Amino acid sequence: MKNKLNFFIIIFLFSFVSNTSFAKDNKNRIALGGGIYNFMKHGSDDFNQSSIAYNFEYFSKKKAFGFIKPLLGFLGTTENAYYGYFGLSTDLYFFDCKCFLLSPSLAVGAYEDGDQIRLGHTLEFRSGGDISYRFRNNVRVGVGIFHISNAGLGYRNPGSEQIIFKYHIPFN
Repeated sequence: MKNKLNFFIIIFLFSFVSNTSFAKDNKNRIALGGGIYNFMKHGSDDFNQSSIAYNFEYFSKKKAFGFIKPLLGFLGTTENAYYGYFGLSTDLYFFDCKCFLLSPSLAVGAYEDGDQIRLGHTLEFRSGGDISYRFRNNVRVGVGIFHISNAGLGYRNPGSEQIIFKYHIPFN
């Protein structure tokens, strides 16, 4: 049932993608953000509280296969948890204005628990995406929702979710 629901959600989203869903956006950009780390509780961990998160990401203008862009990022929390990562992202432009975007991404990186939730391994994977609005000058404002987990590599795998409000700044 869950797989059928995911399939219909994907079909619904792609029905709104414009004819040229991969518009020309040939600039590097950085994204600065802040939000809530670990906003969903997992288990009875003593270090399972939410905290304030800050985020920095660099998106390269270089593309693989014409639409996949590399990214490099850093996430930190007020509870001394840190996550440095690199991965891949793409932009899907919606409607004819090409101003509404869905930007899914996958990344891998190194995680340090600090006084935050114990994720069970140093190697952690990040999946999620941004929903944003792109202005005519290519500045973007949006929100990203992400999940970090170790895919069963560690002695435990509770996972953590983040919601990050972002401001994307393009540059050459």
